[in-house]
Amino acid sequence: MSKIDSISKANGGVDPFAESFARLKAVESVAGLVANMAGSEESPSFAVVEPEAMESAYRQSFPMTQKRFDRGCDDLAIMAQSGAKALLQLNSAGRSRVDIAAQRLMREIQMSGRRTLDLLQK
Repeated sequence: MSKIDSISKANGGVDPFAESFARLKAVESVAGLVANMAGSEESPSFAVVEPEAMESAYRQSFPMTQKRFDRGCDDLAIMAQSGAKALLQLNSAGRSRVDIAAQRLMREIQMSGRRTLDLLQK
């Protein structure tokens, strides 16, 4: 299973937070691949330093906030997965300048990731 395929959502997970958090970490890993394609030396991170604090905030938040967080992780995963696959296809088709598209995808992943994480910090 590739990094890109690891983003896919598991069906019927017992713990929604654990599933969303695992997808968020998988997106972070794929974002490293995209950053490489963008020519960036900076390793992307959503700054999830304290997963326990994040889980606590999730569990203490309203159900609607939990659903928004889970949906944000889903949307982020879809964006990263489809974007990375498209970049790889362009690259393998001989397109020499995928760096601009990769940079744009990186910005979108970082902005969307930040918005998703901010849901648990309010």
